[in-house]
Amino acid sequence: MARVSITRAEKDPYIALTKVIAGLGEKFISPGDSVLLKPNLLEPQDPDSGEITTPRIMEAVARYCLECGADRVIIGDGPSYYQPESRLRECFTTTGVSEVAAHLGIEWVLFDEHDYRTFRGIPGCPREFRVTEFAFNCDKLINLPALKTHYQTTVTLAMKNLKGCLKREDKPRFHREDLSRAITELNRIIRPTLNIIDGTAKTIGNVGYSGDKQPGIGLLIAGTDIVAVDAVGCALMGIDPAEVRTVTLGAAVGLGESDLTRLDIVGEELKNMKLRVRLPQEELRQMFPLLEIVGIDKACTGCFIPLVSGLLLLGERGIKLKRPLRIYLGEAPESRKDKGCLLVGDCALVEGDNVPDLVGGCPPTREDVLHKLTEIMSES
Repeated sequence: MARVSITRAEKDPYIALTKVIAGLGEKFISPGDSVLLKPNLLEPQDPDSGEITTPRIMEAVARYCLECGADRVIIGDGPSYYQPESRLRECFTTTGVSEVAAHLGIEWVLFDEHDYRTFRGIPGCPREFRVTEFAFNCDKLINLPALKTHYQTTVTLAMKNLKGCLKREDKPRFHREDLSRAITELNRIIRPTLNIIDGTAKTIGNVGYSGDKQPGIGLLIAGTDIVAVDAVGCALMGIDPAEVRTVTLGAAVGLGESDLTRLDIVGEELKNMKLRVRLPQEELRQMFPLLEIVGIDKACTGCFIPLVSGLLLLGERGIKLKRPLRIYLGEAPESRKDKGCLLVGDCALVEGDNVPDLVGGCPPTREDVLHKLTEIMSES
């Protein structure tokens, strides 16, 4: 039976970290090990934004590894494709990760600056894609996602966090497939030793959500079964794991257990901890009942994040749609015959289109998307 450990982390992060690992009843690091810590550092965000793994948890895990006798500890990630190349290192330097590494005498690496291993012919994935060599060259891999929701995959927890191991140019190509299935196949390639979801930020992160953040829950969730850990993370946010495709697909291909009743959950009692988070798509439906978004499952983060954040910002300002609007994202969308539509991103434009409203770019800028949305809503 898969075991998942849940521990409150209200005070000392290191005490909480050792407690949540002790709940699993195993020793994960051996003397002489080289260990890769894979956090979520998609953007140079504030450490308590809920959008990234907090540096204090990275430091606690790194300390734990060193005290277990690890010979080499590396904090590594490949940030969001949406980030310009000139800002990728800022995901480590402005968030405090580089300071943590310097303090402990360990390394931090930007995957994009190092070698990748090429994979071809994996069903459900792009024809060819590349995964950082660090995922295979270290003795142990500790997966450190943040606890947060996501517009396209409902949640972005341990399974989706491994997408940061892809080469930057390959990340949007995963979105052009069945994203949840592609993530599942990636999890069959990269197998973490341990997964620890960081729920210690002051807020729960919501990709694309720009309003008042939801209070954090001050928890760490740990386990070796990546599907089970994600299932518990979903449940803690009030989301049914059975409705999250990465979780159900992961269970279907044998990556782990998704049924909460078949898990050995130790530490804090799950039934006493559940929240009810607001998903970004729920906010949009309430704010803009006349809005339809087509192709968001095929769009990369470069298009959908500025679109969703722009829409939510306008909704919070009380700006309403007075006529139906259909927004198209991603490659090869359905035929556009209606006049009331907006195309976002170069991928959405196909030959022969005669659409007056287009926000071009790959990816489009947040400012351009917000300007066009403001213009359309002021005219409607």
